[in-house]
Amino acid sequence: MTANRIDQNLTGKMVQQLQLSTGQLQSLEILALPQAALESFLTQEFAVNPVLEESPPPADIPDNSHEERPETPDDENDYEKNAGCADEWADELPLPGISGGVPADELDYLGNSPAPPPSLKTMLINELECSNCPEELHAAALEIISALDEDGFIAVPLADIAMANDLDMETVMQALHYIQMIAPAGVAARDVAESLKLQLSRAGKLTPAFEKLLTEGREDLEKNRLPALCDKLQLAPDELAGMLRTLRSLNPAPGRDSYSSAAVVVPDLEILPDGNGGYRVAVRRERQARVMISPLYEKLLQDGNLSADDRGYLQEKISRAKELVQALNMRDSTLKRLGEMLVDTQREFFEHGIKELRPLTMKQAAGILELSESTISRAVSEKTAETPQGSYPLRFFFSGGFNSDAGEAVAVQAVKEKIRNAIGKEDPHAPLSDETLSAMLKAEGLNVARRTVAKYRESMKIPASSLRKKHF
Repeated sequence: MTANRIDQNLTGKMVQQLQLSTGQLQSLEILALPQAALESFLTQEFAVNPVLEESPPPADIPDNSHEERPETPDDENDYEKNAGCADEWADELPLPGISGGVPADELDYLGNSPAPPPSLKTMLINELECSNCPEELHAAALEIISALDEDGFIAVPLADIAMANDLDMETVMQALHYIQMIAPAGVAARDVAESLKLQLSRAGKLTPAFEKLLTEGREDLEKNRLPALCDKLQLAPDELAGMLRTLRSLNPAPGRDSYSSAAVVVPDLEILPDGNGGYRVAVRRERQARVMISPLYEKLLQDGNLSADDRGYLQEKISRAKELVQALNMRDSTLKRLGEMLVDTQREFFEHGIKELRPLTMKQAAGILELSESTISRAVSEKTAETPQGSYPLRFFFSGGFNSDAGEAVAVQAVKEKIRNAIGKEDPHAPLSDETLSAMLKAEGLNVARRTVAKYRESMKIPASSLRKKHF
């Protein structure tokens, strides 16, 4: 019998692999950061890199840091050329998240971001600990708070809470009523009807008629069958109409707004009239316009008495600072070019509004700007433009569209606006069906199917015609 034989051999082969330097990674990731996140990132960079300085604006000159930065000799937008490799490398890089071999403690800029407002659960726990909650209800109350969803509703059955924590149902129910008492009105309800009852009760408006409406008439109410509801509850139309006005004044998601604060959106781009019939495109730059490398440390690097370790440390920090400044220049220049491209392709929108928005894809923008599609995606990620028509996310300008019978290209957003306007002008007693809306668009030369109209309507959170109908 021939014995089995295992051979082990060492072989070598050459593999071509695309890799990004730290600077290339940083350039793309800084490009993807919106203004607020960029400010936080710079705060961290100033903390960890001593060679960086922030030059204050002159006291006697207005701070025009958002104005455009002078052009630099290098092509600041050529990410592919600067990377020294094919376009495809950008597609291999995940969206925001700083990486590239730099110590994690130097990149934790998110940890330096402004703290968000306390969550609903955090605030309720604080309320619970500061209240005179009976000791026997405390554990059950904490479990109920932890089971709340972002709208303030209990996301799991109370029986599951009792079983999972070896609690009796009576204790859990008492704890529920206690949380409902100390929480904002409507929070810790098991469904919308209970939440509305809690809000009415807190306002002293929970009458037997409301109790019956929210208990026996829920299905008819949800399906807008108001005449049938009047017959079932023996209510006059005017009486039911008044009750519905009261219900509409309540909050269907009481937990979402109880402790939230409105976020201030800082536009990354300004595309505004220049007074001469054109538009001025400016990048909102704030602090990044004043980032500089300290001349003190650059001079120190020339000191012949500097130790090898100190020299290596300074060279590394200065190199990183230069990469940061270059990345900021590239971000500003790319955003400015993007804004100028939008002025060229969407000028009718800036002058007349959404109805004149034209189809534009990121692939088309990439071809115009001679950048990769993934670079365009990063450039528009989470960023906002201030325009004569208001502030819009940059992604708003990129969508497909339709060609009208007259050969005119119309963006999806413009079609949605036509649907919204038509519904806004409809007779509330005879609302427009999706089929009717589709026919209206076809009459304008836009072949938009009924199912597409329904999809667009739902995306704008507009109810179906049966639910929009006003009965009295």
